[in-house]
Amino acid sequence: MATNKSSTAPAGGSGKLLRIVLALLLLLIVVVASVAGTWYFLSRYQQQQQYAVQLGVGQNQGPGQAPGQMTGAMPTTFVPPPAQPAVVPAPIFIPLEAFTVTLSDGDNERILHLGLTLRVSDDQSRQRIERYMPEVRNRVLMVLSSQKPQVVQSLDGKLAMAKALQASINRPFAPLPDGQYVTDVLFTAFVVQ
Repeated sequence: MATNKSSTAPAGGSGKLLRIVLALLLLLIVVVASVAGTWYFLSRYQQQQQYAVQLGVGQNQGPGQAPGQMTGAMPTTFVPPPAQPAVVPAPIFIPLEAFTVTLSDGDNERILHLGLTLRVSDDQSRQRIERYMPEVRNRVLMVLSSQKPQVVQSLDGKLAMAKALQASINRPFAPLPDGQYVTDVLFTAFVVQ
């Protein structure tokens, strides 16, 4: 009788190789899972930062709730982050030499000593006012000398005088078709005697 020997004996190196391959495969799965989990949580966190809900001014967290304490759903309003602030040009000021004018109202005479600074909107207006300074001073003197002593001492009178000075200076100069743009007339000295 012939006997068949079965080869049920394990091969010498194949068991070790299988264990190494399984360990490497398991290690690869763990690395891929941790990278995927990290990516998922980071991308979610960045989206929450981008679309964070802020409480509006004067809006409470909730009844009996301390800041930072979370509860169920509570009504909040979305306040978008502020846009880039508009670039505001630097102000352009033109100081004028002080004016001294006699104000008369019948038998009542007063002396007005006035310091002015003009605020203009652009450099072209500044250059034009500096170029035509004698005419600017003439216009200012005409407006000032037409004022009454009682009127210039009140706040409303001062505001009206500033508006009249602004309108007078904004008129175009003789050869030029368009005027300059004075945005404000500021009093730097104001004495009535």
